[in-house]
Amino acid sequence: MSTSASRFKVIEPFPVAGVDPKQTEDHQYWRGLQFPITIKEFGAVTNVAFQPTKPNFFAVSASTRVILYNPENNESVKTFSRFHDVAYGATFRRDGRLLVAGNADAKVRLFDVDGRVPLRIFKGHTRPVRVTKFCNNMNEIFSAGDDNSVRVWDIPTEKVLHKFDHHQDYVRCGCVSRNADNIILTGSYDHTVRMFDTRSDECTMIVNHGCPVESVLMYPSGSILLSAGGNRIKVWDVLQGGRLLATVSHHHKTITCLRFNHDCTRILSGSLDRHVKIYDVATYNVVHNIDYSAPILSMDVAHEDRTLVVGMADSMLSIRHRKQAVIKEQKEDEVLLSRRKRRQRSHFMGGQTFVPNQGDVIIHHKHKEQLEKYDVYFRKFEHGKALDAALIPQVHMNTPEITVAVFEELIRRDTIHAALAGKGEKKLSVLLKFLIRNITNISFAPVLMDVAEMVVDIYSQAIEDVPVSVINLFQRLRDIIRREGRLQIEMHKLIGCMDTIVSSNSQNIKQSDVDNSTINASNTDPVSLKKS
Repeated sequence: MSTSASRFKVIEPFPVAGVDPKQTEDHQYWRGLQFPITIKEFGAVTNVAFQPTKPNFFAVSASTRVILYNPENNESVKTFSRFHDVAYGATFRRDGRLLVAGNADAKVRLFDVDGRVPLRIFKGHTRPVRVTKFCNNMNEIFSAGDDNSVRVWDIPTEKVLHKFDHHQDYVRCGCVSRNADNIILTGSYDHTVRMFDTRSDECTMIVNHGCPVESVLMYPSGSILLSAGGNRIKVWDVLQGGRLLATVSHHHKTITCLRFNHDCTRILSGSLDRHVKIYDVATYNVVHNIDYSAPILSMDVAHEDRTLVVGMADSMLSIRHRKQAVIKEQKEDEVLLSRRKRRQRSHFMGGQTFVPNQGDVIIHHKHKEQLEKYDVYFRKFEHGKALDAALIPQVHMNTPEITVAVFEELIRRDTIHAALAGKGEKKLSVLLKFLIRNITNISFAPVLMDVAEMVVDIYSQAIEDVPVSVINLFQRLRDIIRREGRLQIEMHKLIGCMDTIVSSNSQNIKQSDVDNSTINASNTDPVSLKKS
């Protein structure tokens, strides 16, 4: 009679509510942007725009100047300072040779990128000009500002070709259609987004956003437009006369800028709540979030998403570059993938059609089971070492659910006290930092609360021997638990209020049902029917 040992059960990740955003492709892609480089400007950065052609400089509108930066070394290349007041909305022409910017002195200035003196000065607005863009034909520009007007200018003659006075408040954003030379889109503080046709000098479409409009975008096809105002982004169908398709609200404060990524498959939004959120254009769900130190006023993305530049209200300019290794990998992956598939097919598919003869002896290959370090220690019943293996940075930082699963297994085996005891200063600090970082996670809290209680019980008996750095970590953990406790109390109060409302509503519904049944009974009473 032969007996075989039962198969060892490896540690499985602790179940986490929802999908971990760190595991998505978008998270990995946008995480490829390096730590930001910050530059102090002379004033709030109201606009950022990349040059469409090489060398792909980006123009920054701040205070009374427009500064060109080289993304390769993050250094200032040129400064246009011929402005008498605050400069706004500097953007490049499609060929990258000309730059146009508005000004608080109500004038529009046109510059040669290789020069410094304005080539043209367009006069006609009566209040600050906030929006300046080149039209698709490259010989015209359009401008809009606080005088509620939208004007189209002829570059050679400096004359106004078209003027639209349909808006009732400041016009703070606008764009041109990529596939139509005659379509201009503007957003205003009168809550409306208007589409103008320069062929007929008329407003061909109007949609009401519901609050002051800070930014507008139009898809390359020209069939869908986006408007941002307040803390909402709205999606409109142009082909159906401005029918509302979706409303997206993931920011807590006013959204100030919208941008597409390089292939228009993602939308980026910046807000005064100091977040840049990235959306999937198919679902309009947030796929990634980037935090900043101050309210965001402007933003732009370079070709192939190589650089993300964000301007903030505290005069800081943030520049994030994509890691060169990531860029190389993206280009090489496509080439290597096909090669790898061909090799695998030739190597592994060769034996797929092999048929053994009738007398052949078939020997099945047994693959050796590869265990993680903590599983190896669990198999040897070395529980303290198993916990140490689960608390190494590669595990507890990247996959905290594995570390929590190890804690749960130690509790199940009733060896948690022995595994937690006897930790030195370094290991105890790592343990406490893990608790501080993850104890408020709703999925991990039930297990980590028990672990924290055991850690306090074990090390409170010899608190005199605990180093000061560890005591500080205990204090941080205490403050977090206190704050979490206060939050739980407030949540219970809120639940009580909601229960009162629900119960009151249910009583009203029951009373209305009783009244209705009484009325129905009286209507069917034979005596009443006879009298009637």
